[in-house]
Amino acid sequence: MKRLINLFLVLIMVINLALVGCGKKEPNEDVGGDDSVVETEAGEESEGVTVDKNLLTVDVTLPSEIVGDLDDFNEEEYLAENEGIKTAEVQEDGSLKLTMTKKKHKELVNELEEETESSIKDLIESEETPYIKNVKYNKDFREVNIIVDREAYEEAFDITPLGVGLMAGMYQIYSGKEYETTITIEDADTGDVINSITYPDDFED
Repeated sequence: MKRLINLFLVLIMVINLALVGCGKKEPNEDVGGDDSVVETEAGEESEGVTVDKNLLTVDVTLPSEIVGDLDDFNEEEYLAENEGIKTAEVQEDGSLKLTMTKKKHKELVNELEEETESSIKDLIESEETPYIKNVKYNKDFREVNIIVDREAYEEAFDITPLGVGLMAGMYQIYSGKEYETTITIEDADTGDVINSITYPDDFED
């Protein structure tokens, strides 16, 4: 449960991604040559995280809302502490563009996937969410079914869908996929759907 609480530290980022997502285009790959780029988050006015996959490297641009004040940012020190990241450039709009090896990007994505799976398993075992009996999910966390004791669930102040939705969004965005996940709360006894939330759409409600 502590992992889910820590997710609120990145809430601003994912909500920002949600708002950007309304105008997002499907991934479009051009395999014409060495300069081919796959753009999964784009747009001149976009302030979200962008992930551009080049031939040998991956560019990840973090908006200023995430990285904060970079006036004292030291690229040399940052690169020394982060093996696999080739450049770290502060942009005119205050965002930070990281160019990393594909190996490093894969490592980060794998870590996010493992963290998401671990957080989901923690929900079943946590004393803070005893009403959660099981959690099922598919590839890339597009659909997550949380099976609960209905009476106990409805008596609790539960923020599980938000926490899971944030973590799933982090994983999807950083792996270069479109952010979309549906969290369904299901009655363990009857199989009835108690609630269903789709992120990032429901951020706008």
